[in-house]
This record gives sequence, C-alpha cells and structure tokens, in this order.
Amino acid sequence: MRRRKAANLVTSGTRFVSVILNNVSDPVFRSLLPPLEDALERTGRSVFLHSADESRDRQADFVRAMADANADGIVLCPVAGSTPEHVCAGHVRMPPLVFVSRALPGPGFDYVLGDDREAARLAAERLLTLGHRRIAVVGGELGAFCFGERLRGHRAALDEASVAFDEGLVRPSLPTMGEGFRAARWIAALLPRPTAAVCYNDSTALGLFYGLTREGLFPGRNFALIGHEDIEEVSLVDPPISVTRFSYGEMGRRAAAALLERMSNPDATPNRVVLKAELVVRKTCGVEVTAPH
Repeated sequence: MRRRKAANLVTSGTRFVSVILNNVSDPVFRSLLPPLEDALERTGRSVFLHSADESRDRQADFVRAMADANADGIVLCPVAGSTPEHVCAGHVRMPPLVFVSRALPGPGFDYVLGDDREAARLAAERLLTLGHRRIAVVGGELGAFCFGERLRGHRAALDEASVAFDEGLVRPSLPTMGEGFRAARWIAALLPRPTAAVCYNDSTALGLFYGLTREGLFPGRNFALIGHEDIEEVSLVDPPISVTRFSYGEMGRRAAAALLERMSNPDATPNRVVLKAELVVRKTCGVEVTAPH
C-alpha cells in the first residue's frame, strides 16, 4: 500500500486526489486501494492517503485541509456516526467527493457501495434454511450506515421465515478481532443459547471463531458461523469460515471512475453504484439444526 503524505505536496501546479479512510488498517483496503490508486494515477495525479482512525474530528481536519489545498477530488470512507455536516460544513469550496464502502444520507452525493442489506439477507437465509432460529449478530457500530443496512437485511430474512427478531441477539461493537473474541462468552451465556452467528466483518468472525472454542462451541460442528469480506485469513483456518462478500477491487475501480466523472462533469446527476453481494459457503455454516431453538 503506497502512503503519500500531504506535507510533501508541492502546491504549485500539483494535481492530486485525497483518499480518506475510516481506518486504514481494515484488511479490505488491501483489495480496494490498489485499483483505486492505479486508476487515479494513470491520469497524472498523485494520491494522498489518510486514515481517520475512526475519529470524526480527524476526518473533518483531513477534509478541510484537502479543500484548502485545492485537491482535485476526495474519495471518502466515512467514520461511523458521520453526518453530511461533519464532512461538508464550513468549506467555501468542497472538492468533488465520492463515498466508497460507506455512504451518508443526502440527495447530491456520489457513492460506490456493496449491497450490505442483501449480504445480511443471504447469510441469515442460509442459516434459517439449515434450521437455525437463534442467530446472533456480532459486531458493527450503531452509527454506521453499513450496520443499519445489515440489520435491515437480517430482519427481512427473519420476516420471510416467520421468525421473530430478537434485539437481545444483537451485539454492536467495534468490528475487531478482540471484540469478536469477547462476544463468544456473551453467546455462551445467552439462554436459550444461539446456534449460529453472523459477523459484521471477517476480523470479528476470526475473533469469535477462536473465542467459541474456549466455550466448547466449535464452528462447523456444533455452531454455525458466517463472516463478511472474504479476507485471506478466513480461508486458512480449520474449518474455513463461510462469508458474504463483494468485489472490493471492483469497488475501488468504480470509485475512481465516479470521481473522475464528477471532476469532469460537476453538474452530472449523482452516480450511485451498489455492487452485488454473494455468499461463499464453506464448512462453518453446514451445521443443521433438527429442532427449533
């Protein structure tokens, strides 16, 4: 991953784009960033990468600095809980802006997202088909656009199967491996105990995978588990973890194309791309339940 600091910017005649990510350590950006950067660099622009580290203030500082430096454009994956005012308020001239992976409400924004609602629906549908009725939802921040979409997809699958939604089975948290590991004890203590879980991302799923074994629950044997993203690590554990996923490489390419279009045609109608979700079935969601829970 190439990281270029804005402090090295030569403002006279320099053409550059800023990529501001909620947390650059998220493994999915290993797939999203290279095609995004390559597409922008082929236009002769430098790419400056910033990590907001899940801080709305830090994100606002980066956006303000890039606007003041006359950036050609900004690609932004917003911090959870952001509003349009957090991003755009107080700027005399906002550069062309495209949201990637996450979006904010507003009629005039361009974005390139995955279909989070469908991803969650596919995961829940698979587990419901296998007979699971107590399905935990692990990870994700309440203020994140993606988390809301996932809950809507999860509830849609439950409604279709005539299964009541139980808020007590939802555990919002930072989407980290440590939080996933801690969620295992929470699952084991619930009564009746869930027989399956869907996780906000693969880091959470990996942590839950390891934590469950300490509680006597073994994904693929007596518990079903589905992650999201399909980072390399989930296919290397034993048994490999089932996931939902989007093409993050395609997301990066489409975000670059949307920004270049907005830069060349500022008055174009909003460009909104939602990428298809798919379910990859591996051994952790093959556990059937023969009686309702």
